[in-house]
Amino acid sequence: MMPSFPGFCLVTCGLLLTLNLALFLPRGVGQEFAPTDFWEQVQTRHPLARQAALLVSQGAQELRYARGAFDPKAYASHEQKIFGDKTYYSYGGGGIKLPTAWGIALKAGYDWTSPNGVYLNPERNIPAGGQALIGLEIPLLRGLLFDEGRAEWRQAQVGQDRYQALADELRNMLFLESQKAYWEWSFAYYAQQIALDAQAYSRERLTAIRQSFLVGDNPAIDTLEAFLQLQSWQLETQEASLLQLQAVATMQTMLWDEQGQPLTWNAGWVPVHPAQAFETPDFADLQQRLLEHPSLVGYQRQLEQLAIERRWKQEQFKPELTFNYNLLADRFDFNPGTSNDGLNNLVTNNFKWGFTFSQALFLRKERAGLALTEIKIAQTEWKRDLKQQELTAKLNAYWQEWQTRQQQLSLAQAMTSNYDSLLAAEQVKFELGESSVFLLNSRQQKLLNAQLKLLKTQADLQKNSVALWYIAGRN
Repeated sequence: MMPSFPGFCLVTCGLLLTLNLALFLPRGVGQEFAPTDFWEQVQTRHPLARQAALLVSQGAQELRYARGAFDPKAYASHEQKIFGDKTYYSYGGGGIKLPTAWGIALKAGYDWTSPNGVYLNPERNIPAGGQALIGLEIPLLRGLLFDEGRAEWRQAQVGQDRYQALADELRNMLFLESQKAYWEWSFAYYAQQIALDAQAYSRERLTAIRQSFLVGDNPAIDTLEAFLQLQSWQLETQEASLLQLQAVATMQTMLWDEQGQPLTWNAGWVPVHPAQAFETPDFADLQQRLLEHPSLVGYQRQLEQLAIERRWKQEQFKPELTFNYNLLADRFDFNPGTSNDGLNNLVTNNFKWGFTFSQALFLRKERAGLALTEIKIAQTEWKRDLKQQELTAKLNAYWQEWQTRQQQLSLAQAMTSNYDSLLAAEQVKFELGESSVFLLNSRQQKLLNAQLKLLKTQADLQKNSVALWYIAGRN
């Protein structure tokens, strides 16, 4: 047994009090770098965040591209043949064609011929001053209710929502990875602080025991015991330092500036302690949010696009029958002559009309095209169902983990408090000469281990909260 000596006990009590306070009081050195500060930088500057923004822009440009199918088009042509000092023919024309979203194409133009052509095809004979025309083309079967241009346009409209969902999923994954990295850094930082404080405490205790040994109050074995305790915490400090270096390396890859260059890590940053207030989720709310998860929304929009594609494939089974009608003018006069019945003259006299018809006889291409689309729909539905099942299973697992870790947190807090009481009681026994340095070190070791376990549980709860919101599709 070791005799009581007031000087050593006073030093030991003071160190214990300093250690316990240091473990729980916030550090005043450094600049606090909160998880919201970190996410604010990551969500706007990280390459994945920039890719997400580009996906939204891509959706807008694809819609613009699809709308181009309905842009008015100007056209012009000219044909001339001269051979053996003879002008065989010379003719041309130009105009504007306007496709519409209803399948009808409107047309206005002007044709001309040279009177010097001696071998002009008679069907190209028009008034000497040229001929204006106004006409339209109407698909009467395939393309009347739905055509390729309208299909691409509607797919692009749905595609905007799909690209937005893909962008949200990218940001959602980035949120998960960045916040997990943050809380790993926070745990490593404060674990290192605990180890450093314990190391400093062990060093001071070793000094006090050595002084006590020199005056004959302690045996030599006590100094070895205290030295081994110091070495143990030096090893823990190095391990925590390594964890912090790894966490910082992960976080540093996520920090970029406005110009797209990696940022240098600020060594003065201090993380928020994992014991800060947790964002307690509501399971019913999480289940509701899960239905709008970006991955599921993306699959749903893809199915909507495939449904549009299927409708167009079905439309292609119809024959192609296109009717065209053109009103003809003498130069720009659509009612030439002396007749007073202008409308009758316009409709029954000065016009050109026709139609084109075609139909595949075996429809092999059309049937295969529809079958391929049906296969793509079935594949996408299975992917969606599998993804929904995976998300539901993960949500349930993360929720069970959340509840378990809440219980672990209560146990860890109680254990830390109990170990603190044991250490205080052991200290009293030590002062009365009824304990030893070995037992005192053992109590202190268990207290610090309990504090590390509490810290890890708090950090795991923070990461678990982040995972729950990720599964629910929040970003």
